[in-house]
Amino acid sequence: LWVPSTSQVKPQQANQVAIGLAKTWHQFEFSIEGYYKKMSNLIEYKDGASYVNLEEDWQDKVAVNGKGESYGAEVLLQKKKGSLSGWVGYTLSWANRQFEELNYGKWFPYKYDRRHDMSVVLAHTWNKRMDFSMAWVFGTGNAITLPTAEYDGAATAMQGNYYNQPIRYYESRNNFRMRSYHRLDLSFSFWKDKKWGQRKWTLGVYNAYSRQNPFFMDLTYDRDRNRKFVQYSLFPFIPSITYSFKF
Repeated sequence: LWVPSTSQVKPQQANQVAIGLAKTWHQFEFSIEGYYKKMSNLIEYKDGASYVNLEEDWQDKVAVNGKGESYGAEVLLQKKKGSLSGWVGYTLSWANRQFEELNYGKWFPYKYDRRHDMSVVLAHTWNKRMDFSMAWVFGTGNAITLPTAEYDGAATAMQGNYYNQPIRYYESRNNFRMRSYHRLDLSFSFWKDKKWGQRKWTLGVYNAYSRQNPFFMDLTYDRDRNRKFVQYSLFPFIPSITYSFKF
C-alpha cells in the first residue's frame, strides 16, 4: 500500500542481507545467491475493509505495525555467447507477514509468497536474417483467502419479502493456493537490411499451449445448486505479428 507516513502510520523499514557466488566457464556463467529480508512497520487492509468508501479515513482501514520476512535462494545458469544462448533460473523462496490485528496475530503467507519460481529462456540465431526464441515460466500458485463455511445472517426485508443474507466465515488469511502458473511463449523474427535501415518481421505466440492460468477465484453454484469454487482465467493462446524498422 503506497501511502504517506503520518503520526499514526510510521514509515516502513526493511533490512536485507544477501550472499552469492558466481563462476564463469568459457561461454557459461553459473551463480547462486541466498538472501534474508526483515521488514517492520508494515500496513495491510483490515478484514472487511473497503477502499471504495472515500468518506472514511484510510488510516482507519488499515492494520499498522506489521512485521514481515522473506528469504530464499536463487540459482542461475546462463550462456551469453554463440548462436544458441539463454538461461535457466530457479528460485526457492518464502514471504510471510504478521499483524496483531489480523489472522489472530498469527503469521501468514503474503501475496508475494511463491515457493517455486523457474524460467527457461532460449534464443537461436540461424543466420544473419532469422532467429528464434522461446521462454517458459513456472511459478507456485498465489496464496488467496477463501471462506471455509457459510451461514445465514439476520433476515432483511426487501419488497415485502424477507431474505437471509449469507455470511461467509474465513478461517485464516491466505489459507488456500491457486493452481500453479506456467506458460510458453514463442517468437520467430526475420529481418533484412535496406538502404534506409533495417526492417524486421516478428511472428509471436503468447501462451502457446493455452494454459488456463488462474487469475482469481469465486464462490458460486453448480447445476445442482451446490456451492463450489470457480477459477477465472485471462489471456489464453494469443498470436501476434509485429513489423518494425530501424534507421
